[in-house]
Parts: sequence; structure tokens; C-alpha cells
Amino acid sequence: MTTLAREFARFFNRIRFEDLPAPVVMHAKKSILDLIGVAIGGLEMPFPQMVVDYLVSLGGKPEATLLGTPADLKLPALHTALGNGICGHALDMDDGYRFGGVHPGVSTIPAAIAAGEVHRADGKALILGTVLGSEIINRLAKAMNPSHLNRGFHTTGTLGPFGAAAAAGKIYNLDETQFARAFGLAGLQAAGLLEILHDGAMSKPVHPGKAAMAGIFSVELARRGARGPETILEGKKGFFTAMADEVDQEELLQDLGERYFILEQYTKLHAACRHVHPAIDAMLQLKKEHKIAFDAIESVHVSTYPIAISFCGSDPCPQTGEAAKFSLPFSIAMAAFFEDAGMDRFVEETVQNKEIQALAARVTASSEEKWEREYPDKRGASVEITTKDGKKFWMDVPLPKGEPENPPTQEELISKFSSNAAKMPAEARDKLISVIMELENHTVSDLTDHFHF
Repeated sequence: MTTLAREFARFFNRIRFEDLPAPVVMHAKKSILDLIGVAIGGLEMPFPQMVVDYLVSLGGKPEATLLGTPADLKLPALHTALGNGICGHALDMDDGYRFGGVHPGVSTIPAAIAAGEVHRADGKALILGTVLGSEIINRLAKAMNPSHLNRGFHTTGTLGPFGAAAAAGKIYNLDETQFARAFGLAGLQAAGLLEILHDGAMSKPVHPGKAAMAGIFSVELARRGARGPETILEGKKGFFTAMADEVDQEELLQDLGERYFILEQYTKLHAACRHVHPAIDAMLQLKKEHKIAFDAIESVHVSTYPIAISFCGSDPCPQTGEAAKFSLPFSIAMAAFFEDAGMDRFVEETVQNKEIQALAARVTASSEEKWEREYPDKRGASVEITTKDGKKFWMDVPLPKGEPENPPTQEELISKFSSNAAKMPAEARDKLISVIMELENHTVSDLTDHFHF
């Protein structure tokens, strides 16, 4: 019997770096650059600090590198995949795929880096692993959502183990059968609940971190002979049945090897939930075009698609920086105040800012049929600002900056990286950028040598 896991395994086993089109290779390098930058920035957050401290205290077999640790320290690959994945999601600035409601890079890339160190892989292997991880995550996410999300699952956590297993499995040079079994083992570890949007937002990065760790674990067991269920996806009690009410499998394997889903991923330029970005873009553009002062704003109304409201529309007064990332009213007010929504804005001082709180209380949000109808082809928002003298300013943003149809420039990507990695000395930061952008000419160890600062 041919299963979906076997079909993916067959393709992943056969493909080589030389098969990748040049734009795919470049996008993968940009994804790696972006993820490492946001992970370095994430080290500043309290929760990653807790995790890193704990993992360092455990010690263990010296296999791979955890970001921000001393140059002479290496830890088990399982632990570095976990820690780097958690750091990579803490800022909520990692890449995503809008048709799947998922962040593919944050579980895939930490697993690939850890596997690459263990196997002394070259940069080409890391690039290929990154591409393959995105391929399976995005295809599954597109097939399962929005039903999967509506059930309360965090897609990044549930599908991340498949991507991490794909990336690590390729670097470990699994054969077709081992690959299929690794996917079965990965699916058994799938987890992630969106209750963290209502309480405990600090711990949301556990999902991709555990997913990255699950990928390494699955591959290590599969190469030792462990058999995960090959029917993990479509089986009677498999992933699809358990975790979604509707699954569209029609395009799941279509154009495999010809259409690369990594090219369809977006880059985040604001440190907030992606569903807030079109409204932030509109607010910033309106303020700039019409020279609207913060203290001139009487009220703001945002019209957007229902999922954005359900994820981010309910709490105008979050109590923590992490929760603020999922508050549309607060994020809009904060963007109006600072005229940006970068990583250093979602902190305790900002959450307690009385001026921002006051405007957030005057930001209303509602779903609009137009945006509901166009979702997920568009992730749009309409923003209307009413000033204290009664003037109204209005703007539509169908797609936020960073989508493949509205991509950031390389200069903007480098600027984002440099901002997130500001704690690094400038010379070390520039060397790290150079290694990543020429990764096919380096080894994974060349990359991780720059993880210490």
C-alpha cells in the first residue's frame, strides 16, 4: 500500500541540492538568515532565557550549538533544536505561509542546523533540508486549514515535527523506508493548542521548539530501526481524522518537485501576530501620508477577516509584552505611538504606557464580509482614523508587506537581521550575514561558529 508518508519519503530521498532552482536556493538562505536573526533577538525575552539556562544546566553529549552560549560549549542535538526553536519564535517575527496559517522555518531550520552539526554537513545540505521541511509543512497546512486551526490546534506545533523530520532526515541520509517511518514517529509527537492566545502567551514558543526536537528524535529512532505508522496522515485514526473536520488532499502531492512552497512564504517586518500586520501597515501609512500626530487621534476602527478578530481582536489591555503581540487594539495604538512595531516595543514598559492604553481602549475591530470572502487569498484590513477635529482618514491594505506578492528587499531583510541581532558586535554580525548568504560555499559548522557572542 502506498501511503502519503511514503510518497513524501520517496521524493525526499531522491532529490538533490543540484535539483533546486536558483530562486529556491536564494529564498532558503534568506529564510535561514531571517530565522537566526529573530532567534538572536528572542534570546532577550524572559522565556527563552529560562529555557537556555535550563538546557545549559543539563549538559550532556557535546553535539551541537545553542545560540548565545560560550564558544567551548556544545549540547545534545535534541536540546539545541529545542532551545533554538524556542528562541526563534519568542519575538513572533519568524516567517510564515498564509494559506496554511503556519510558521515553517522555526521548527525546520533549528532541526536542520542541529542535524548538520552532528553529521558535519555542508551548507548545501542545510539549504536542501530547509526547503524540504517547508515543503511538507506548507502542503499539509494548506490541506488541513482552516479546519485544523478552528479546532484549536497551533499548526506550527502540530505540523512542525514533519518538517523537522524532513530536514533532519535528509541530512542524516535516510533511505525511503526510514523516511516514511520517521514521519510516522513525528506525527505521534504532534502537539500545540491555541489556548495560549488566551493565557500563557509567554510559553507559545514551546510548540515549535518541541517540534524541532521531535524531528531529531524521530530521525534518530528511525535510523535505528523504529517503525512509526506509515499511515500516520490518512489512517482511520491518523492525523487528518483526529485533528481536522475537513482536509483537502487534492493538491497535497501535486507538482511535487516543480512547485516549491518555500517561495510562497512571507517575511514578518513587525513583531506581532501576522493577523495584525495589515492593520499596522495601514496605520503607519496613514500617519505618514497625512502627518497625523498621535495625540490628534480620537478613535480607530479596523475591519478585517474573522480569524484576525478571533485571534487578536478581544483584549485592548494586555498585561504582558507577549500578550500584546496578539492584541489588535493595543498593537495598533502602539504602532501609532512609536511609528513602528519592532521587537523592542513589546515589553513591560510599553504595556504600562498610559497614552497607548488610552488609545487602545478607543480602537474597535469588526469582521467585514469583503475580507472574509477574500481570505486566505488576501489577508487584508481596512483602517479608519478619526481625529479629534472630526476628520476621517481611511485605507485598505489587502496584503501586508513581506508577502511574496509584496516582498521585502534584501536591504530590508538585512536591516531586520541587524536590528534583531543588535547585541552582536557589528563585525561578528557582518561575518554571520556573509556566511549565510554564501552558505553553499560553507559548512554548517562555519555557520554555528558565529552563534557565540
